[in-house]
Amino acid sequence: MKDKWAKRVFQAAAGTTFLILLGLTFFLFREGMPALYRSPYEELVFAVHPANPVQQLSTNAVRSLVRGEKSWRELGGPDTPAVAVHLGNIERYLSGPFLPGQLQRKLDSLAHLSGIFLALPASLMPGFAKRIRVPWRGGAEIFGSSRWSPTYEPVPAVGFWPLLVGSLWVGAIGLFVVVPLGIAMAIYVVEFLPARLYYPVKVMWEVLAGLPSVVVGFWGLVIVVPWVQRLFHLSAGETALTAGLLLGWMTLPLMASLVEEALQAIPQLLYESSYGLGATQWQTILRLKIPYILPSIATATLLSAGRILGETMVVLMVSGNAPILPLSPLDPVRTLPATLAAELGEAPVGSYHYHVLFLMGVFLFLLTLALNLTAYFIRPRDEKA
Repeated sequence: MKDKWAKRVFQAAAGTTFLILLGLTFFLFREGMPALYRSPYEELVFAVHPANPVQQLSTNAVRSLVRGEKSWRELGGPDTPAVAVHLGNIERYLSGPFLPGQLQRKLDSLAHLSGIFLALPASLMPGFAKRIRVPWRGGAEIFGSSRWSPTYEPVPAVGFWPLLVGSLWVGAIGLFVVVPLGIAMAIYVVEFLPARLYYPVKVMWEVLAGLPSVVVGFWGLVIVVPWVQRLFHLSAGETALTAGLLLGWMTLPLMASLVEEALQAIPQLLYESSYGLGATQWQTILRLKIPYILPSIATATLLSAGRILGETMVVLMVSGNAPILPLSPLDPVRTLPATLAAELGEAPVGSYHYHVLFLMGVFLFLLTLALNLTAYFIRPRDEKA
């Protein structure tokens, strides 16, 4: 009877866990997918002077026009300076408090300027102005743009590439640190460490793995950031290199433990046969043990990569937190998880900014899932069993 109830408890726990994970995945996709087909300016109307021949503008053209980087003449319009009026800068054209009717009369007068470009709600749009189209293609904007400015008015920039490249820089540097050091640590523990020191070293690994990331971030901010700044003569030491070094150091216990377990699992008869044939200890390590556990090393590398790519707090503190396209490891970066942590709390629920951040979560989820599935399928068969 007790065994029957215990089995039911375990089944209920497993089923509850599966349903929670399924619900979280469904919620993530439900909130993220609208970013691909919704428009961030659904409530806005775009308009120009009736004499302006332009009928349609791309989103990049609108941003260039608002920033003053392009003139109407370059976009097929009149040879006149552009005057952009939208909700973000409308106060620039108002010289005091206005009653609703007075505000409308002011906008009507602005609409008569030959170079006017209006991006306003339909309730404020002057009837005199000629409306134009500004189509939004969510997929192209998200995966084809190199700018991230999701609150820019009137047309936001939501390109994932600066954040993705920042994540890849940090991940590559972290793996460059953790893979050779993790393998070296595991080999030393298995082959050369005195037996009486084995458990103290394992305890030290567990303590290092359990350090709160904010503590590591504070240490990096005080020690590693100034060191990187002085070493490379930078104006600021918050770079992709700094974040990668710290994340690689944080992930060492995971990498070293996985490789150490793989080394311990090598059949004793195999390496004793190597010694019996006259091979030295280093020859046995380099030509027998390392090749034998290569699938396990690959698995440990992929799991470490997932750990690095998912880290948030350390990256926020020491990477510079700049959503720009980094060209070198000495540039400041912002990663995908850091962007979620920094902006999700400020994005209004249901806004386009909110949905595009959830889509970023979907992308990060799929990336991590792919790494873990790859790690599973390349594991040795005896480990899967």
